[in-house]
Amino acid sequence: MRISIVFVVLMVLLVCFAGAIRGADSPTTMPATMPTTAPSNITWDQAKNFVGQTVTVTGPVVGTHDFGDAAVLNVGYDFPNPDRFTVFIPAEKRTGMPKDLDNGKTIRVSGAIKMYRNVPEIEADFDHISIEQASTRPATQP
Repeated sequence: MRISIVFVVLMVLLVCFAGAIRGADSPTTMPATMPTTAPSNITWDQAKNFVGQTVTVTGPVVGTHDFGDAAVLNVGYDFPNPDRFTVFIPAEKRTGMPKDLDNGKTIRVSGAIKMYRNVPEIEADFDHISIEQASTRPATQP
């Protein structure tokens, strides 16, 4: 009889231990905020609403600025308008820059949006930029 009691106690402990291990792998509470997913495609004027997210932005190039090593594409509005969207192309990522990338082209660029001097921007290379249309009318300055 004594062996039966010891056996029952050991079985109860084993079941409790197994339950504790199984419970340790599952969360006990839900996260405070659920991750959100951004739409995969947005327009240039929506970019400021998706800072910190990786998206694809479409819009007309209205100004290009070559700094010798780096280049900037102004989309929607030209510099110095703070409502523009910019694509920054650093020197080491300029390989393959299309010769026909100039004002009036609609581009599509993918990457993470960050703010640079209060303007939404994506840093990209030409593997992440495509020309969608050759001749669109750029937005006018407000």
